[in-house]
Amino acid sequence: MGEPKSRKRGRPAGGPDRDARRLELLAAATEAIRREGVEVSMDTIAAEAGVTKPILYSHFGDKAGLTAALVEQIGADLRSLLVEETAEIDDPREFVRSTIDGYVSLFEAEPNIYRFVTSGDASHGRKLVDEVATELAVVLGARLRAAGKDSGAAEPWAYAIVGMVDWAGDWWLDRKTMSRADLAEYLTMLVWDGLGSTGISLGSRSSGSVGAG
Repeated sequence: MGEPKSRKRGRPAGGPDRDARRLELLAAATEAIRREGVEVSMDTIAAEAGVTKPILYSHFGDKAGLTAALVEQIGADLRSLLVEETAEIDDPREFVRSTIDGYVSLFEAEPNIYRFVTSGDASHGRKLVDEVATELAVVLGARLRAAGKDSGAAEPWAYAIVGMVDWAGDWWLDRKTMSRADLAEYLTMLVWDGLGSTGISLGSRSSGSVGAG
């Protein structure tokens, strides 16, 4: 049986070209979702990308696959943002406030994208929480151990913090009864009264940024 005509001899399936094309399609999907909102169709996304719907499906499988790819991209972007925003922060309370504010900034900057990935299949919203909470747990665990405390609290605390911010951010998108800065400050007050009383330090430059090992 001969080589398929769609592939050049010796060229593997996938590879850099396919990866680059996938990123282009994700960028087009992002633009369509920004414009159309949660109810955007795969037909609209394909039209935005200038491809047929079967080509879109060949890269992502279905709409759920596309959503999962967007969640992965958003998680990576958010981790990079938090690292950048907290890298030079020494004050523990300011570290907490900046982390919360960075997460809420996602909701403010990309409300339709946020709604798209957290609506429908609950697993996608959970995956986004997992992306952020896992990184935050690393930071909390390191600071608890440095303070001679039980680091077993790090993971449940991280999920509690991110879950709180996720739900509060969702409420804030609907109401907008206060500024983002005020929301971040109010949530920081709640978190800090709980964590600050333990005596741990959350914001040293050596291990106080998201993603520190």
